[in-house]
Amino acid sequence: MDAMEIIISVIFVTIFVALIVYIIVSSLTKKDSLPKVETGRIMYESGQEGNPIPVDKILFSKKKFVVQGKKYNSSDYILARADGVSMKKKGINSGDIVYAKKFDASFGRDQIKPNDVLLILLNDERYKGYKIRVYKRHNPKDKNDLETFYYDSDGNERVSSKNHRLDLVQGVIKYKYSE
Repeated sequence: MDAMEIIISVIFVTIFVALIVYIIVSSLTKKDSLPKVETGRIMYESGQEGNPIPVDKILFSKKKFVVQGKKYNSSDYILARADGVSMKKKGINSGDIVYAKKFDASFGRDQIKPNDVLLILLNDERYKGYKIRVYKRHNPKDKNDLETFYYDSDGNERVSSKNHRLDLVQGVIKYKYSE
């Protein structure tokens, strides 16, 4: 082996080791990425209420979370990160992780109650993505049409610019986690 071959071998080994170290460090420090959920117009901060129930801790490695000592499977929930401040009155701050209970055989859309915070998936010309709104009532003329609202900076209810369809509701926000 001449000097040039030794130099090339050392460079190759150094690059290979650096790549392995990078992969290991990246996998250890990687956080789960969550979709953002728009809470309403971006407004100034308002008062706060203690709902929904805060999550005690998240066990991402096991895909479980704990609330008041009880473990829940994350697979039964849609997790998203709140973006905006119009749900502060419901205790949801910008940056909080919210847990929306998915609908299944034991929990259906027919169990939505007034003042539930709904996770709605929109895909239209105005907005594409998750949005959360507070459920007020069904439109009496159309059971698939929901009247919803959010809060302004003073904590006053503001009617959503348009009603949301029941079939677009993905779940009900039950818990939140603040980092």
